[in-house]
Amino acid sequence: MTGGADPQSGGSPALLNSLFGHFDRQPGSGLLTLDGEGRVVWASGNGLGLLGLQPGGAQGRTLESLLHGDDRLGLPYDFMQQVQAGHTTRLEARMARHGAPLWCEITVLPVQGDAAAAALVLLQDISPRRAAEQQARSLEARRQALLDIAFDAIITIDRHGRVVVWNRAAVTIFGYSVKEAVGRPLSELIVPPGSRAAHLRGMTRHQQTGETRVAGRRIELGAQRKDGSLVEVEMTMSPVWIEEQLYYTAFIHDLTDHRRAQSQLREQSEQLSLVHDQMPTLSWTTDRDLRVTMLRGGAMAALNLDPAALVGRSIPEVLNGAPQARESLDAHRAALEGQRGRYLHRFQEQVFEIHVSPMHDDVGAVSGTVALATDVTEQHREQISERYRARVLRSIAIGEPLPTTLNLIAELLTQQTSRTTAQLLTVSDGHLRAVPGQALPPELEAVFSRPVAPQELHPAWVRALDTRDLTVSGLGGDGSWTPFRLAAVQLGVRSLWLLPVMSRVGDVIGLIALYRAAPGEPSVRLIDLIQHSAQLMMVAVEQDQYLQTILTTREETLRTLGVALEFRDYETKGHTDRVVTLSLQLADRLGLSATQKDELRHGAYLHDLGKIAIPDQILLKPGKPNAAEWEIIRQHPVVGYEMLRHTPAIGPASLEVVLHHHEHWNGGGYPRGLAGTDIPLLARVFAVVDTFDALTSTRPYKRAWPEEDALAELARMAGRVLDPHMVEVFTAMRGGAAPGTDVGGRTDDRADTDDRADTGDGADMGDGADTGDRADAGEESGTEPQ
Repeated sequence: MTGGADPQSGGSPALLNSLFGHFDRQPGSGLLTLDGEGRVVWASGNGLGLLGLQPGGAQGRTLESLLHGDDRLGLPYDFMQQVQAGHTTRLEARMARHGAPLWCEITVLPVQGDAAAAALVLLQDISPRRAAEQQARSLEARRQALLDIAFDAIITIDRHGRVVVWNRAAVTIFGYSVKEAVGRPLSELIVPPGSRAAHLRGMTRHQQTGETRVAGRRIELGAQRKDGSLVEVEMTMSPVWIEEQLYYTAFIHDLTDHRRAQSQLREQSEQLSLVHDQMPTLSWTTDRDLRVTMLRGGAMAALNLDPAALVGRSIPEVLNGAPQARESLDAHRAALEGQRGRYLHRFQEQVFEIHVSPMHDDVGAVSGTVALATDVTEQHREQISERYRARVLRSIAIGEPLPTTLNLIAELLTQQTSRTTAQLLTVSDGHLRAVPGQALPPELEAVFSRPVAPQELHPAWVRALDTRDLTVSGLGGDGSWTPFRLAAVQLGVRSLWLLPVMSRVGDVIGLIALYRAAPGEPSVRLIDLIQHSAQLMMVAVEQDQYLQTILTTREETLRTLGVALEFRDYETKGHTDRVVTLSLQLADRLGLSATQKDELRHGAYLHDLGKIAIPDQILLKPGKPNAAEWEIIRQHPVVGYEMLRHTPAIGPASLEVVLHHHEHWNGGGYPRGLAGTDIPLLARVFAVVDTFDALTSTRPYKRAWPEEDALAELARMAGRVLDPHMVEVFTAMRGGAAPGTDVGGRTDDRADTDDRADTGDGADMGDGADTGDRADAGEESGTEPQ
């Protein structure tokens, strides 16, 4: 049954008659009545809809039989006894219906003094909320998993210095469990006593002035463990604003192993410098004029160095044009002054750590320099790899755009594989899509300028996606000379390494491609690196997908709230979507930022939410409201603002649209009477769009105005009701007449019932009352041109 009592019941209580009418107008709500045995007597139309039943389908059934089998135990067996005792029963359960499960909040209320019904059952659809909670739990689980796999400590504190995030690596490095650390001041946990005052001063200075000496920098410092011992760490810290709250996130790397490795290298280098008669990786000596007097070492053959061509030449001549020429020259000159120096030098594909020491003659005077070079290519690559992994994890943790994170992974691969270009691609609908922003040669960029099928590239791409494993291939073999193959050959690509990236459920979501200038198979170390990069890419892509799902859910929720009011007043159907579209078009013309557009769109969705508090007899009244009714109408922006201002998903600028879209340029609007540029920007933008849609839409008390007349009316209101600049830009956008054009002499047809047009002179009451404002917050005219 809908809209009243069940006709088969032989009558219904007066109270139920009034409640049924209300609940039939509330989407997502329903009403049942139960007799003394807990069986359904009546059901509202919306209630039958929630239960998935036809009229009469619920009558005589017990409340327990209407619940999903797995949730029936949540209903107390003695709930009817509790009702008869005057108690209320509440639970959340799924309803026994076909199709997708529907979660409802069920409230059983006692009814006193009515023989026809012993209890009322209120049903409220909470499926969207339960789905959002499940999404939030899933995202939190993935975030925690990401924190747990990080090699470095990830610690987040609030503006008061209290720990809010303490990952597994932090437990390992500092000894405090998560339970021990969270909620305690960081300064008491890991900051040495002598540094705590400086730590607190730095936080205070940043919060007061925005100045910081450590944010965005990689700094080395001493930290304290739980047992009181000190550990050297490398820290990167950044302040982050989350939901208008300031937090500080630090990525902390334990330098213990690194320091031990450095110490060992120094000791080995010093030993080699003292026993230079032994054969090091590479060694040379110079005289006081820095001319090479000797060059030897096992690395000479691999580096194609000819001692005969180098001995007798000066260090500046030998290093002419080399990237590290200045560092090398400074180290040799310092050695002539009796000092020891150390620097890194990249030669071809190898990295050497070079120690330069003074060389003494028989009487102890400095006669030249001696240099010992050790191949530290692998250590150097590992250090670079660690730094890039930390940057990638940080990018994922703080939610940077997906292309930014994937480009960092591509840089990691490029740094670790010499003469190689790395490319990351996403896979969707059987096509490969290049990640924007990667440093690719123009020839390859042209190939991937659009989504491309693997068979359009080279058979190796098809094999990689079919086998879902690392594929190594040259560019020969079968297959046509596709644009990709031609471009790769022209660029000197000799080997192609391809690794598909799998999701957790086994779908291919991405692909890592390495274009090598040298032939050959990847080493075990490179295979591990590529596979680890694939895991990072999987985490980044899946997190981005979840974030996009959450954003889409929020967007649809806000639009649903805006459209819901249209079901009270069918004549305004489509108003919400129209004003959102026009608002974004006008925002484009005004050059507003992407953030401003998002806030404007959200405000447009929700601008009339406060009308939910306006009674139907006022909102749907065909004639003009009286003074008392007008005062109720004028409260809807404030009501909407109060309903929304504690919602974290609604930003301050969106709330300003809801609260101030009825303010007037000359100060005669409501609710605050703001004037000119004191009216928030987005509210001024929306006011023009709202007014235009009202004029060009049909209402119970008017027909739609032609667009040219509506634009002329906007011109008349410019400088009085509306921001003249906004009107000018909007009129140009619609291709209408310039501001200042009249409505063609139809003075009796102007928006004389519009609160925007008649302001500041008492016209907001009586004849000037905004009858358009009853049906739609944007309705700006109550009459129609003749």
